Amino acid sequence: MGQNGAGKSTILNLITGTLKADDGSIYIDPSLKIAYAKQVIPREQMQLTVEEFFEQFFDEKMFNIASKIDNVLDLVNLKAPLDKIIKTFSGGQQARLLLASALIQNPDLLILDEPTNNLDKAGIEHLTQFLMNYNKTCIVISHDANFLNSFTDGVLYLDVFTKKIEQYLGDYYVVVAEIADRIEKEKMK
Repeated sequence: MGQNGAGKSTILNLITGTLKADDGSIYIDPSLKIAYAKQVIPREQMQLTVEEFFEQFFDEKMFNIASKIDNVLDLVNLKAPLDKIIKTFSGGQQARLLLASALIQNPDLLILDEPTNNLDKAGIEHLTQFLMNYNKTCIVISHDANFLNSFTDGVLYLDVFTKKIEQYLGDYYVVVAEIADRIEKEKMK
């Protein structure tokens, strides 16, 4: 978590290799499989069919991709024919497709950037339940406090003023209270 402009998305882009560091170094184990579910589907992918959309996440042609797509769409509670065009889905359905596109890659590290945007209450509840049962590492950027509080047990806080990352243990609301207390104490000095 952090203020707007603190660098949350920049850190995700550094982790995924989309962005290179200006200074210092970043080491990501080459065997670590990372999948990044972005906020929106890029405009150039809107004309793809569901099958074509998922095929782009694999280096090689998958012969059993239809069953993999069906399985991952079940995970995100979405029914969709493989020949349906991406732009015909609602915003909430596209958000589910983005999550499914990350999950189909079976990542060691799942990165979600504002995953509740465009999801209705049922979609958020389904995503929350999924994340509560997810047994791998997940990094989530979200402004939805209730959503974050329902499944987090730790928070990395990016301080826009000190340019430092602080680690906190506990659910979201506990962490927010701790940070507010710390900031108040610093103001009193």
